[in-house]
Formats: sequence, C-alpha cells, structure tokens
Amino acid sequence: MADLSTSTPVRAEVRPEVRPEERGTLDVRTRALAHLVERAALEAAGSVRHRTTLGRVRGGDLPRASLSVHDHDARVSLDVACHWPADLSAVAADVRDRVRDRVSSLSGLSITSVDVTVHAVTVTEPDRGRAR
Repeated sequence: MADLSTSTPVRAEVRPEVRPEERGTLDVRTRALAHLVERAALEAAGSVRHRTTLGRVRGGDLPRASLSVHDHDARVSLDVACHWPADLSAVAADVRDRVRDRVSSLSGLSITSVDVTVHAVTVTEPDRGRAR
C-alpha cells in the first residue's frame, strides 16, 4: 500500500472565464430532434395523435418523424394524422410551417425541407388508452 503521508499534493488548475464563442458545441441526438418535430407537428391545426394497438408494438403511432442531419442543416420526413373530413393540404402546410419554425428556434438547426404525409383517420371515440 502507498504511504499517503508522503504523497505530493495535487493542485487544481484554475481556468479563466471562457468566452461563449470559444466554448464547445452541443450535440443533440437525432431521436431527440425527432421528438421535437413530433411535438411541433401536434401543435399544428388539424393534426392529431393517432395510436393503434399494432402501432404500439411496431412503433407506428402518429406523428412519426425521421431526420437526416448534416452539420447545421436538417431534412425532415414526417407522417401525421388528422380527422376526416379535413383540408389535407392545409393541414400539411400548417404542419410544415410549424415544424420549420419551432424546431429551428429550439435546436438552432436550419430545417432545409419538411416532407409531410397526412393520414386521414376517422375516430368515433377519443383514444383513452387501455381499459383497466
């Protein structure tokens, strides 16, 4: 065992304040960005969450986003649901605008494109989850 009484003291190096432009970068994972996109899509007029039993197993719930990120640019593909009847082109345009604005402001990324596929669904009763 080492004799602790004869060990040399360790000195901590005190660093001067680092300016913001000299700091490191924040690397946000793609899946976290996809969650931001999905949340922004739900804020758009006409967009609704759509869950199915099979979707819970396979991950097919809507909205569902996938991203391709390169440097500070991102391309988004997004599937959303809306109640039928609806103006699908208006829903898609609102989702596209909402995603581009919200995700750019929250993440600092430039959203170069947002491809939206709208799935019209009829719902007789709101999804309340499983009965217990």
